[in-house]
This record gives sequence, C-alpha cells and structure tokens, in this order.
Amino acid sequence: MVLTLMRGQRAKLSDLTSETRLKLNVHVEGPDAVDVVYTAVLLDEKQVAITPTSVVSDDQPVSACGSVTIRPRSGTSQCFELDLSRVPSEAASVLVSVGLLPKKRSETVPAIQTGYFSVDASGSTVARYDFTKADLGSESAIMLGEVYRKGGAWRVRSVGDGFAGGLAALLSRFRITPGAVSSTSGSGSLVLAPAPAGHWLPKGYPGGVQPTVPKDLTRSVGLPITRSADGAVHTGTGFMISPGGLFVTCHHVVFDAVDLSISVGGSNSLRKANVVALDEDSDLALCCVDDRNGAADWLVPAGPDATPGLGDELGLLGFPLGVDLGMSVTYSQGIVNSLRKKSGVSVLQIDVGAAPGSSGGPVFRRSDGQVVGVLTSGLNFADRGMLINFAVDIRTLWSLGWIQRM
Repeated sequence: MVLTLMRGQRAKLSDLTSETRLKLNVHVEGPDAVDVVYTAVLLDEKQVAITPTSVVSDDQPVSACGSVTIRPRSGTSQCFELDLSRVPSEAASVLVSVGLLPKKRSETVPAIQTGYFSVDASGSTVARYDFTKADLGSESAIMLGEVYRKGGAWRVRSVGDGFAGGLAALLSRFRITPGAVSSTSGSGSLVLAPAPAGHWLPKGYPGGVQPTVPKDLTRSVGLPITRSADGAVHTGTGFMISPGGLFVTCHHVVFDAVDLSISVGGSNSLRKANVVALDEDSDLALCCVDDRNGAADWLVPAGPDATPGLGDELGLLGFPLGVDLGMSVTYSQGIVNSLRKKSGVSVLQIDVGAAPGSSGGPVFRRSDGQVVGVLTSGLNFADRGMLINFAVDIRTLWSLGWIQRM
C-alpha cells in the first residue's frame, strides 16, 4: 500500500517498511530549454550541510561515508539510493531537492511545472508526494522531501517549499557554497566547491526583482531581542542578507547575549538565532536564525568596491526605542554628510534621523535599496540644531571576510 503524502505531511518509516536501504525517486517536468539538477544533502540538526562532500549531485555522486549515492538518470527522473545504516551520526536528515538551470546564461530561469517525490523499499513504492505548478507558483527550485531522525527513529516528510531565487538561493539556505552553478546542455551539472572563508551571498534580490524602496525592504528588517546573563533584556535592529537566514546587526546589540531571538518583517513571532561572528572594533555582528526556515526576503549589500559619495540620498529602517513603539519598523531618510574614520574604522556621517534601538539598522541608497552602511551610533547636538549619526561603511563588513558574493 502506498501512502499518499500531502505537502508537509510526516510519517514514521517503521510504519511503511522495515528496510534500511531506500530509493528516493524524483521526477520533474519543466520547459524543454532547461537542465534539471537534482541534489541530496546530509544536514545536521541546525539544517546545515555537515561537510562539503555531504552534497550529492551529478558531479559528486557519492556522499561522505557512502550513505547516499545518485544513480544514472533516466530522462527527467532521478534516483538516490539511501543506506540508513551508513548515515553518519552528525547527520539529522537527508533532504532531496531539484532546481532548473537555463541552458544559456542569458536566459531567464523558468518555473517547475509538475512532478513527484517517492520513497521505495524492496522494489515497491511506500510513500509518494505529487506536486504541480499550482502548488508552487513561479519557483525554479524546490525542496521535495526528506528522511530525518526524531527520537531515535527515522521518518519521512514531504516538503514542497520552493525558491523563486533558483537553485543557488536554495543551496545557500543550508550554507552550501556553489563554486559555480552552471549548465552544460543535457547534463544539468552543478559544480560544487569547498566553502570559502565567508558565507556566500546571492547576487541580487529574491527572484531577481528590483524592490520598491522603501516599502519592499521592510520585510527583510527585524527586531533582535537579547537577554544577558544578569537577565537584562535589550533590543536593536538587524537585517537579513541571505536566504539562509544570515542577518547583520551591531556588536553592542548582541555581544553579551546568552539568548537571542529576532522578529522579522513586522511579525509578532520570535525566531531563535545565534551569533556567527563578532568584531568589536567595527561594532559589527553576523548572526543567523536558528530554525530551518531561512529568509524569504533579504537585502543586498553594496559591493566591496562601492564608494559612497557626499550628498548620496539615503534611507534607514529601524526600531527606535525598541518595543516601546511596537513591532512596526520606522523609516527615515537623509544624505551622506561626510566620510570619516572613527577609531580607525570607516564610517558615514549621516543626517538620517535615528534613536536608540535603531543600532544595526540598514542604511541604504534610496535609488536602488542597496545597503551602504550599518547604523552604529550618534551624537546628540539637538540643542545646536544638528543631527549627526554614524553608520559603519559596508566595505568594512566585506573586509572582515565573513561574507562572499558568488
């Protein structure tokens, strides 16, 4: 008997089969002018790829410990063989995904049309998840299904979460760094490379769509809330920079946190997060949400060679006074007044209105929404009719080596 899985449905494998050797089958229909790339990834409890060799694809056909093997493709169908007895202890799940790649780089990535994910044991299908374009929308990459551990037992789940940003956006959610995502006609190749020193960032906005500034940027800005060892609670501002859930804030917002959560995009829900890297000199911090949901929206930092100019028109999103004003983000605008050094760190002197709680907020160009600075501090000269705030130059963030752009 075949269990028909609905999107997000879970089931115990022991209720379906006693076998430990499984076949995970994938079939996808898409436009003819694309290559189809299938991947299976071994993830840890935090949904991060356990090693660079834990990603199985056409170009890397066997995982670490030989627990997952990709079989020769049959048309637009693919099969991964999974041996549960050989899955390393640090792996909490095996996730199967699919993405479309245009055969020419100049072409737009199309959407997935229809397909299925199934689990076979002893030559028979025991569970199957079918999907159509109506279930997905315009996504060109989708997480199909996973086999995972819970309470010492293996389970299966149909996922069905798609990414309009394509395969690269999907991979970055699990902190997988593609050396290149390329397409060789008919091969659907995905070239993987060991991760560089920094986390990989997408080149553009979700789905490659230019946002309307500032309203489309607000979904990527969050309110981090920290608790220190003495029980004190503090807030600031942070902003997402990748589909994997990486976000930037200030060092002084999170440096002494024993507990960190963030509410993103005006949501009342708090998501647990952890600190990835800190730099006290520049007052910058890189953090990441600690759940498996990543970020559907993110901001694009201006490049490492971006040079701000006097008079550049800027915007700022933040949470001045923290929760005292509620969970709604505040927008203010101004210009670059000066380019300075503070304690050896390059900063932008700006006249954008801000208040305590806005620290860590993105300072962006109003022309395209790209982030040029991170709000860090200010001087109170209100009695002299002056408004002076400082933002760490985004080039400083790049120079720390925490992030890389493909």
